[in-house]
Amino acid sequence: MLLAGPLFAGCAAPERRIRPAGGEELFPTGEPLAEGDIVLARSYGLIGALFANYSQPGGKYSHGALVYRDAGGGLKMFNYRPTGMETCSPEEFFGRYNRLALIRPIRGLEGARTPEYARDGGAGPTGAAALSAAARSWLAKNSRRRIPPDYRLDHDNHDSMFCLELPSAVYRDCGLPDPFFRARRADEDALLTSANRMFKAGVLEIRSPASAIDNPDFQLIAEWLRPDYDLRREALNEEVMRVLAEDIGAGHRPRRPNFAGRLKLRQIFVLYRLSTRLMFWRPRQELPDFIDAEAVDNAYMLYSYAAKGKKLAQARMRRETRPQFAGTRDSGELEKVRRIAAEAMACFRDRYLTR
Repeated sequence: MLLAGPLFAGCAAPERRIRPAGGEELFPTGEPLAEGDIVLARSYGLIGALFANYSQPGGKYSHGALVYRDAGGGLKMFNYRPTGMETCSPEEFFGRYNRLALIRPIRGLEGARTPEYARDGGAGPTGAAALSAAARSWLAKNSRRRIPPDYRLDHDNHDSMFCLELPSAVYRDCGLPDPFFRARRADEDALLTSANRMFKAGVLEIRSPASAIDNPDFQLIAEWLRPDYDLRREALNEEVMRVLAEDIGAGHRPRRPNFAGRLKLRQIFVLYRLSTRLMFWRPRQELPDFIDAEAVDNAYMLYSYAAKGKKLAQARMRRETRPQFAGTRDSGELEKVRRIAAEAMACFRDRYLTR
């Protein structure tokens, strides 16, 4: 959890890549991509489960990106990851995730205009081309001055950014509705308020990636689930994060790390600083400015609690349940996984949390 802050801005890292069937300009289910399409994705692990489910109950997605046309005329993905703003091929993007959804505006993009359109007296691109022009404009801004990750998840301040903020900024620049219209606000949520106090993060809200599906200005075109992905892992991660959130909401607080824990924290800091200096070909990843010793201690203990519970649950899950792939889903088996995860977390609660 110490290094989870840098992951928040990109909604966690992928596990391993596959190459979904299709082509460079096709969604994995075969639908042709178009300028202005929004692609939702689900990353692996606990952070993906946090963003998918806590931002919106029942949400299946933790990340969002935009399809745009680059200067060479090809369709690319416009994306913000933990390492910063990027553009990549659709095929490369799709290969990073286990779940994908293709979202498209219902009324088309005829009314899209770049900010320069009115200023230049009606000159410049319109419609879908305006969105691509706005995306290229953001890439140019980033090349002049790198736009850093937004650890406070401020959707409206573009001096720093997180993943959903990027397609939202492009749409809003062109006078179109924001795809991600729903959020869980910190000042209206006891858990987020507690987390802000615990980590001094000042998070304003958690935007919902899945809200693009519910947005009346957009439509769901297709969804894709990686065929070799075991849904038990998704259910396990979701339950671990649910229990953790419920514990914090109920007033539990992290204990202070013992000597072994503080030694491990020191080792993590040394390795982190060393790796960021050795990887000179990548942008430097500084820790958020609000990180202090107390926040680090709290994050370490919460992460240790979740990791220990997950490890025990995984061992039981392999022994006591069957794999659940897209074509063989058994809700009873997935509920069994959730029960196992809840029981495993209970075994470690008193070691890492106190009231």
